[in-house]
Amino acid sequence: MKIVVLMGGDSTERDVSLVSGDQIAKTLVENGHEVIKIDPSATRDEQTELNKTDIHWIGLDYPSIDALPLHRSSLYLKNIMLVRRLRPDIVFNALHGGKGENGIVQGMLEAAEIPYTGSGMLASAIAMQKDISKMFFRQNNIPTPRAVILERPDSSRKKLKNARFPQVVKPNDQGSTIGLHIVERKEELDAAIDDAFKFKSKVLVEEYIPGKEITVSVIRQRTLPVIEIIPEHGLYDYECKYKEGMSRYEVPARLSDEVTRQVQNIAFKAHQALGCTGYSRVDMRLNEQNEPYVLEVNTLPGMTGTSLVPKAAKAAGINFNSLVEMIVEEGLKKK
Repeated sequence: MKIVVLMGGDSTERDVSLVSGDQIAKTLVENGHEVIKIDPSATRDEQTELNKTDIHWIGLDYPSIDALPLHRSSLYLKNIMLVRRLRPDIVFNALHGGKGENGIVQGMLEAAEIPYTGSGMLASAIAMQKDISKMFFRQNNIPTPRAVILERPDSSRKKLKNARFPQVVKPNDQGSTIGLHIVERKEELDAAIDDAFKFKSKVLVEEYIPGKEITVSVIRQRTLPVIEIIPEHGLYDYECKYKEGMSRYEVPARLSDEVTRQVQNIAFKAHQALGCTGYSRVDMRLNEQNEPYVLEVNTLPGMTGTSLVPKAAKAAGINFNSLVEMIVEEGLKKK
């Protein structure tokens, strides 16, 4: 098949997407496919350069806003039309965050009648907005931490006067823990909120659930083994996610059979509640009483060397080449 891999983009998760895209592209070539890499925020010359190299890296810090390819939104539509002219059998969407994950690129691909991997436009938009996701979770009796939403320009902090600490502060629609803070004391709250507002005009202040960080991947309407994440310095932040050796992983997590089934059932329920298709990763906290709380559903989870979906797949006996092929096959079902 001829497959276009969408990668890069102009979100703060750009570097991660470039690494995911390179890994996916190389694997698709190994699987016998013709592959073209496209960065929807890139010019013609940059597209040519992208297809000459697979040398990308993830820094210890996420890209600063100043370093991103800003003011290139018009290129997205032009590059999707370029994809249409290439007439691929399918697009493998390896974008993370921003337009690539919030339904915009999905809508463009649907309008251009190009099949693509991952969830559709509506599910992508819902999953990206953490406050809206929580509404769907609550409507479907899926446990999720209590949260307060702050919006600009009226970002009054009065809603938080009775907050119990610690609290988690994060932008409403960012991934890779970008802009996330665990606030231990009231005096630290304003600074954390101000930092989160640098990324988006809506901020989530959420109760912190002490316990274990766990995640469950879903593919082909089945759940993969539960992973427990044990970060080196307490918070599973950008550095712990993407730097080798900064986190330990228990795969499968050391949980009782009963708790494992409960966690997997809730993950699948969350996947379905948002209307996700193809594959996803459901991030949760498991409190000290082994009660799970869903934090969010990632509709385009990372596919780098340290990413969680490949780890879970490997524990289920699915190697990376087979995993990538399964994702393609799921995408073709929507054709």
